[in-house]
Amino acid sequence: MSNLAKSEVLLGLVTLLTGLLYVLGVFGPTESIVVTWGLLALIIGGIVVFLGINKNGVSDFVKMAIVFFLVLIQAPVIFLWFTFNGSGISDGTPPSNFVAHWIFATPHLVISLIGIVVIGSLFKRNTT
Repeated sequence: MSNLAKSEVLLGLVTLLTGLLYVLGVFGPTESIVVTWGLLALIIGGIVVFLGINKNGVSDFVKMAIVFFLVLIQAPVIFLWFTFNGSGISDGTPPSNFVAHWIFATPHLVISLIGIVVIGSLFKRNTT
């Protein structure tokens, strides 16, 4: 397995684990859109793992587009974790004592960094 394929699989696995945090409600009761985001992350993470394992997969352009979308959807989550640092994230229905902290943006930052590396590697492979 090439380094690029390993990076793709790692990216997909980190995305799957991060999506599970939101689907399983680790951060307490939240808006339904948060669970929806987790489901989207699970789906995209699974696709990225599959593309990393599958040798006869889709073109590099399609891989770059999927990974770019994955990186793109991390931006609002990172922003919100930093914005709500030190405050509650529940709208009160049901109430929750969970307090947001910027450190919870870490997996999203990791996904973004690995995603940028994967996109760069795919781009480099197609330009040489």
